[in-house]
Amino acid sequence: HVRSRRQRQMCIRDRHCVVCHGAALQQKNVRLDSPEQVKAHAQQIYQQVVQLRKMPFGNPGALNDDERSMVKRWYESGASVN
Repeated sequence: HVRSRRQRQMCIRDRHCVVCHGAALQQKNVRLDSPEQVKAHAQQIYQQVVQLRKMPFGNPGALNDDERSMVKRWYESGASVN
């Protein structure tokens, strides 16, 4: 079963981001549980995940290089959430 790029991105977000940036908890006032919120924070996501490699906080190794590359390609191609 081949998943779309969008589905893979959502899987990364759901697995690694919304625990600290979802409806129940918004670390640093960042909420990422909707496409609109992801788009609004696209630059921060790119910086923290790709450039600084600090996220996910406390376990930056949880994202593998392929997942980080996917975030990089997403951001550099316009950070589409549709």
